[in-house]
Amino acid sequence: MKTDELISLMAASHQPVDTGRLRHATWLAAAVALSVTAMVLVNTLGVRPDLAAAIMTMPVIAKLLFGGSIAMISLILFQQSLRPGLQPRRLLPLAAIPVALIAGFALLTLAQAPAEQWNTLIFGRYWRSCLFNVPLYALLPLAVLLLLARRGAPIDGRLTGASAGLASGGLAAVAYALHCPDDTIPFLAIWYTLAVALVAGISTLALPRLLRW
Repeated sequence: MKTDELISLMAASHQPVDTGRLRHATWLAAAVALSVTAMVLVNTLGVRPDLAAAIMTMPVIAKLLFGGSIAMISLILFQQSLRPGLQPRRLLPLAAIPVALIAGFALLTLAQAPAEQWNTLIFGRYWRSCLFNVPLYALLPLAVLLLLARRGAPIDGRLTGASAGLASGGLAAVAYALHCPDDTIPFLAIWYTLAVALVAGISTLALPRLLRW
């Protein structure tokens, strides 16, 4: 077969890549991972006793919005990182917006509170639990996103790893908010942020090794 004939044959059977399928799969995978993570957390740590009343209070809403916004921004970045030809890295600074906003509110809260209350506002009662459990419960979403990443074509493994870690940490933070009884903005700004950052750091280092062809 001549070269021209081979090219013509390949072109005739060419089908456009369905990029929408990967995008839809990302959101579906995230929704399933969040649901399963929340179920596991409820059956292990349990929910806070006053959740029915607390779920409508500003501190709990802030936790849910914080984790959810980081997850949504990072999932957009993640699914774009699986498609060659795009420039998802330019979206990475957007993930810092929720952190900056909550940090601003935290500083305002501390500025308005007496200095003797700062220790309670910052550390609460369960900061160690937050720093341990958010990364722990992020493992399930991270595993789901890893399986999805292996079906894509990531060309920047560290970017894919970072976005997957941020998304997984954000989803785990949403689930952990159902249990966490510490309701101060400084606590949220420091320990939730550190926990999500820890997941992102681990994922950035580990995922590129797991995504090697």
